[in-house]
Amino acid sequence: MVGGTLLFPGQGSQYVGMGKDLYRKYELAKETFHEASEAINMDLTKLMFEGSMEELTRTEYAQPAILTVGMAMYKIYRDLLGKAPQFLAGHSLGEITALTCAGGIPFDSAVRIVHRRGELMRVADDAGSGAMAAVMSLSAAEVAAICKHASSSFQGGAEIVVVSNINSDDQVVISGHKGVLNEAVQRISKRGGVVIPLHVSAPFHSPLMAPAAQLFAEELKGLKLGTLQHPVVSSVTARLYRSADEIPAVLAEQITAPVQWTAVIRFLLENGVSEAVEMGPQSILKKLANNSTALRVLSFDHEPDREQLLGKGRDEGQDYSLDFIIQCLTIVTCMRNRNRDLEQYEQGVVVPYREVQTMLNELQLSLGRAEWKHLVKAYEMLISAFHTKLVPENEQKDRLEQLLQDNGLKDKLGSRFLASNRS
Repeated sequence: MVGGTLLFPGQGSQYVGMGKDLYRKYELAKETFHEASEAINMDLTKLMFEGSMEELTRTEYAQPAILTVGMAMYKIYRDLLGKAPQFLAGHSLGEITALTCAGGIPFDSAVRIVHRRGELMRVADDAGSGAMAAVMSLSAAEVAAICKHASSSFQGGAEIVVVSNINSDDQVVISGHKGVLNEAVQRISKRGGVVIPLHVSAPFHSPLMAPAAQLFAEELKGLKLGTLQHPVVSSVTARLYRSADEIPAVLAEQITAPVQWTAVIRFLLENGVSEAVEMGPQSILKKLANNSTALRVLSFDHEPDREQLLGKGRDEGQDYSLDFIIQCLTIVTCMRNRNRDLEQYEQGVVVPYREVQTMLNELQLSLGRAEWKHLVKAYEMLISAFHTKLVPENEQKDRLEQLLQDNGLKDKLGSRFLASNRS
């Protein structure tokens, strides 16, 4: 299913003119860009459309700009296709965009915190002592071993270099002090690795960012969180967020922790995802996936891909898509269980879940479409799981309203939630 999973890129994807076409074509994009500018009290749109690449690359500007473009694309996708995503995942900064699109962080708050995140990350290396480089043609394990040896031997261990991004089977990124990084680069080149220096403003995802991580953790303490409406895979843990309560700790750790992108892609493939859409500037994640994995990725920033994606949404027939059933199953899988009664859990969650999963498998093997009765069965399974797992009523309400709104079913199925709560 094209569009079932959404991927959001991180810093380095920015370019002058990004989002300009969306701004002209879609009112939703224009509103999103203006909201972002108001949030940080600067003309972010002018910077993206007319600024210099040098200024746009400054981390405190690049981060809110990339997040804003990703959010605008997500709103357009949601509005035109009426589909809720199966999973969302983001590369580094993109994880914050994914959490925001999933409802975990209010958009205006997200713009402000990534602006502050960028400031803290730049200041952490104000002296310019750090650097980053992409490495191809060597495995992550080989590169990690070279970095470890260089860090222990260069100038008596006074400087460090580490693997900061595991992007694909054929690409990792290293980050650290310039001196020891150059030493590691020489050793990597001798081993047959291909190295490309990265034009970034600080050594991200390395221990050199520890001061920024500590200060960012303090900033996040006052962050107002929402309920995650869709499953989000963390680029730190390569696992689903269990709830929005995990966001502050994971995002603080993310600043110094390596990006586990290959593990994220592996998680998606293992959970039946074969196609995804990249939502953000350029097509960086598309190239990473299409060059080395079985995951097919379309880029929303690439007009032919976007037209293909939106065209499929407009050509939907009169029957019902299987998306709603898949989303019901996904929500049950990722919601927290508070009920320790195993018999209740078996009857209220396991049995109906298996029935709906079997039903979905049969529908996928036949016409790939659903009838109304199939949607009702999936929805009733979801309600049963909510009640059995003792999910708080306000969380049930938030999740169900978003699910129904995303699928255009609020008027048809909304009353069933009210009735179930009265019983």
